[in-house]
Amino acid sequence: MKKHTLFSLLVVLLLTSCASQIPSAGGNESGTEPASPSANEAGAEATSVPTATEAISAAPTFDNLCPAAKDGFNPHVSEADGYCLLYPADAVVVPQRFIVINPASATADTLGDAWVDIQVESASGRSAAQVADAKIAEAGEGIGVTRSEILLGGEQAIVVDGLPAPDSWRVVFAVHNDRLYTLTFQPWFPSNDPNQPTPLETLYATIVDTLRFMP
Repeated sequence: MKKHTLFSLLVVLLLTSCASQIPSAGGNESGTEPASPSANEAGAEATSVPTATEAISAAPTFDNLCPAAKDGFNPHVSEADGYCLLYPADAVVVPQRFIVINPASATADTLGDAWVDIQVESASGRSAAQVADAKIAEAGEGIGVTRSEILLGGEQAIVVDGLPAPDSWRVVFAVHNDRLYTLTFQPWFPSNDPNQPTPLETLYATIVDTLRFMP
């Protein structure tokens, strides 16, 4: 009887030992359940996914389209010289270089009341600034020459006032595709009242605003 009881006790101990070594379904070896991520950790994981970077807008480019005619202004296109512009409708284009305000008769010694002469030639590798500086140097010291910069058709242009000439004039130098554009406005006598520009000042402002270089 004692032997039977001792044998039964050994069997129970053996079964208990084996059961404690078998892992429960879905558990880990340590017997502890994995911690669930907190709400903050879940949110951090969700926002850590990289997003596409927005493209930076390119700098605006200069519009090289020839301007369309509009009220009070006519278009002038010179394909041979590679430019186009608008000019006041009361002026006249004299092929191919001149735009004249109040043209004179054919026998007169002058073209008209005022005009712009647009000459085009090879720049031979020179910049507008180099051409202007050379012209100013030719004038010599003691001459009241002024020099300023503007944009003409998207290109740097140099405006020179006071160069020696039979009459007062304003000269603008610009270079595009190694072509030198020289615009001479004369006679240049600007108005003392900025609210009442002279016809030539109006022509100058119109050309500076509307001239485009053609491809």
